[in-house]
Parts: sequence; structure tokens; C-alpha cells
Amino acid sequence: MTKPGLSKVPPNPPKLSRVSEFSKALIDSSGYERAGFADRYDRHRPRPPRFLLELLCRYARTDRPALVIDLGCGTGLSTRAWSGLAERVVGVEPNPAMLAAAEPAPGVEYREGYAQETGLPASEADIVTCSQSLHWMEPGPVFAEAARLLRPGGVFAAYDYDWPPFVDPELDEAYHAYQGRRREMRERRGIQRGGDRWPKHEHLSRMRESGCFGWCREVVLHSVENGNAERVAGFTRSLGLPVADGDDEELERELRIAELEEVARRVLGDRTVPFVFSYRVRIGVGG
Repeated sequence: MTKPGLSKVPPNPPKLSRVSEFSKALIDSSGYERAGFADRYDRHRPRPPRFLLELLCRYARTDRPALVIDLGCGTGLSTRAWSGLAERVVGVEPNPAMLAAAEPAPGVEYREGYAQETGLPASEADIVTCSQSLHWMEPGPVFAEAARLLRPGGVFAAYDYDWPPFVDPELDEAYHAYQGRRREMRERRGIQRGGDRWPKHEHLSRMRESGCFGWCREVVLHSVENGNAERVAGFTRSLGLPVADGDDEELERELRIAELEEVARRVLGDRTVPFVFSYRVRIGVGG
């Protein structure tokens, strides 16, 4: 259901015949459609820093983009960030449960569809982005679609933040152990992530090899957001594959997520402290 005031362009039904079986399987197994998941995701995940957006504008040689397209936009965190900076922003997302949690913002529209087949006009976008989402997609068709959408000299950017944020060494160690348990769980249950097939550290090389962009490079930057023990728990439970929601007792026991949450409470107490998120931004300039 569309929220009051939420601007949505006419729906673009996904054509599954042109979507790889692997990408469809990732969406089906993500757990992102579970009740309450999208709201938790939107509340605890980080927002892209303004400097990142300004950097993309500089590379696209525009002070105010006429059109930004955000592929795999999820709940619109990376889409809404452009509100007020761009004339028009379109977020594209195949998961209706995530779109249902997308908040309205001036100049922002949302479209249900796959990143490799947006149905949007060619050569009109100044900037096309994939925020923490390219590893969910089949990269070749997505690069081709991004290049089709961009005007000459427009910019494609795939950016991800490193996990966990820089908070405390004891918390880092507990999170590393938790990630190891998640990895073992996926292996036992035969769950495959997009990053298993399309690792994030290979995004730049795949962009270059695609031949879709005239110039590619990577930049690393950081963002600071406030957080507390509750955000550590919420951020951890916003991870998919498998999702820890508290309603799967066996999964909760095997992942021992309560141990990580206890470390967060012990280390942070009632304090709110800076969380430092490292971003890796891969940029491709259209021909």
C-alpha cells in the first residue's frame, strides 16, 4: 500500500524471463519480506553521507542533477538522501515489502522493478547508483542498463559500507565471531549470498571489464552517525540470509545473537557514541 504523500511512478512489473534464476532465488531467500524487517532495516542502516553525493555530482559535472536513478533502492535510504540535491530521483526495487516501508520525500519517486530492466527512458540520468545492492544483481545486464540510462558524461556509482562500523574493539571481536557463526549457518543450510558469486571487492574490475563506461576508479571515504547498543542489535538483525528475528528459536540458539547484544549493552551501556562507517565507492563515467 502506498503511504500518504508517497510519489510513485506507474508500476513496472518485473519480466522474470529476463531475470537470472540466481538473482530471483536471492530475493526469495533473503528474508527481507518478513513482517517488520523493512522498518527495522530503514531505522538502523546508515544513510549515505552528503559528501559522497556531492562527489558524484562533481564527477557528473553538475551542481544539481536533473535525474538520479537509484537501483536496488530497498526502503529508499539512498534515494531520499538526494531529496533537495536533485530535481528528480527515482528508486527502483523488486521487493514490494521493502518499497512499502519507503518514506516519501520531495522530488522522490519509487518504481517496482529489476535493476537490469527499469523501463525508464534512455540517456536522461545524470547519475545512476547502486547503494549496498550491486552484489544482489547480475552485474553485466545492470551495467548495460546503467549505461543506457546515463546521458553522455553521466556517472554510475556502486558503493558499499564496511561492516561492522568502527565502535569498540571488544564489540568488533564479538561481531567478527557472530559473522563466523552466520557463515557456518549458511553453509549448513545451503544458503548462498550474492556476495558469494559477485564479491564486492571485484565490483571495480567487473565495471572496467564490462566496457560500459569510459573511465572507472574507486574512492574510499567515511561517514559518522550516532549509535547506541540498541542500534547495534537492530543493525545486526537487519542482515538477511538468514534473518534473525527472534521467532526462530533454533536459529537464535545457533547464531547466539544474544551474546553480541550483551556485549553491546556492556560496552556502551546507555551511551550514544559516534559510529564510523567506511564507504568504498566505485565510479564509472559514461561515454
